[in-house]
Amino acid sequence: MNRKYTILGLSIVMLTCMSCAEKYVIEGTTSQYFLDGTVAYIKQFEIGSDDVDFRAIDSCEVLHGKFDMTGALDSVMMVRLYMGTDNFPMVLEPGKVSISIADNIVKIEGTELNERLYTFLTQRDSLKIMYDELPNRESKMYLDGYSQQEIFNILGEEELRLQHEVDRLETQFVKDNYYNVLGVTWFLRLCYEARDFYGFVTTTPQIDEIYMQAPDVFKRNKMVASYMSQVDN
Repeated sequence: MNRKYTILGLSIVMLTCMSCAEKYVIEGTTSQYFLDGTVAYIKQFEIGSDDVDFRAIDSCEVLHGKFDMTGALDSVMMVRLYMGTDNFPMVLEPGKVSISIADNIVKIEGTELNERLYTFLTQRDSLKIMYDELPNRESKMYLDGYSQQEIFNILGEEELRLQHEVDRLETQFVKDNYYNVLGVTWFLRLCYEARDFYGFVTTTPQIDEIYMQAPDVFKRNKMVASYMSQVDN
């Protein structure tokens, strides 16, 4: 066979493979004028044995309120979008993601896992807002003449209800996403929150429920297995 045609054939195959590679496309807009001229970054959260690092995957300049990124994707990953002093969680996955940022409100949509993530975050934030309003409600009840015991009974019950709702929402979110990066990421968040609260590696009834019902592929995840092995030890 003519060597020239062999090389040409290989080149065509390589170009075809490259054109078929999975790609991500990010199309973003922001109404925050002070971000013009700054650089937006996509960074992957990496947890090592002794350090925590954010590895930059992609970046672009914000011009006239717009920023765009595109690239090849080997695997779906959890990342954060850095814009000025703010950062937002998102999933880097094949397809086009639309991002809109106005004031401190971010809207990320267009791909399945990002839709799941932000539906969940919106629901969780709504419950957190109600929880954070409890001190204001307590002050108002004092002014309205409620006794300390009445306030304790009413708001104590409301606090427990909201905590239960948040726990139930988070637990179901992880269970619904056992087989993708969302489930692993939020499970580890719960684990690290428990570690930071108690001062040592441990679990909670919520973590135990999620882990005990998890499929083997979830339990074999490197970071999940590492954390749970430290608990056992």
